[in-house]
Amino acid sequence: MKESIEEILYKGANAINVSLTSKEIELFKTYLTELKRWSSKINITAIHNDLEIVIKHFIDSLSPLNHIPQNSSLLDMGSGGGFPGIPLKIANPSLDVTLLDSTLKKVNFQKHLIRLLHLNNIKAVHGRAEDKDMHGKIGSTFDVVISRAFSGLGKFLSIGEPYLKRDGLLIAMRGREAKRELTDNEEILIHLRLAVVDIVEFYLPYLSEKRSLIMFSRHSASDPSDR
Repeated sequence: MKESIEEILYKGANAINVSLTSKEIELFKTYLTELKRWSSKINITAIHNDLEIVIKHFIDSLSPLNHIPQNSSLLDMGSGGGFPGIPLKIANPSLDVTLLDSTLKKVNFQKHLIRLLHLNNIKAVHGRAEDKDMHGKIGSTFDVVISRAFSGLGKFLSIGEPYLKRDGLLIAMRGREAKRELTDNEEILIHLRLAVVDIVEFYLPYLSEKRSLIMFSRHSASDPSDR
């Protein structure tokens, strides 16, 4: 790898219209080191190559950044190694982030990283979003509910929608089959009264792998389609 980690982070972020400061790049370098260290003992990520971790985990996680308003409360469902919630928090400290994952060892890694990076207004919670008592534990009025690796699209929408504030935003981070997935889940969209706000398709820098962001909001009461 000819380029340094700093260069890959800087150029990779710029390629998706995200600008990282030198301080933020240092936080991502620490993240990379800790992710590799923990993954050598427990299964946090199956990716061990530096370039792939930076692009597939960090840069991919930053792709929704420009679609999330400042000072938003954000729920990351199925956050795994902290993706996308921790990278989004690093790049936008104004976010109030809740990370939720059903695997305790991954939640412990997230808590360790939050302490190490001195991140504020972010918490890691062990549990399942579909559990009935989870709303009472973490709340159900988030500005943004997001997922990068939470099962299929339909399941994400069904489980994530109840956590959403009335005028909030659901963001599904998907791969190249996003439009087909949308077609397959039309009935769920109608049932949940969700509308597609935007679909953003892009390619990961360096690796040229296709990714898609699908953004949803609830139909307003005055929506003509509801009459």
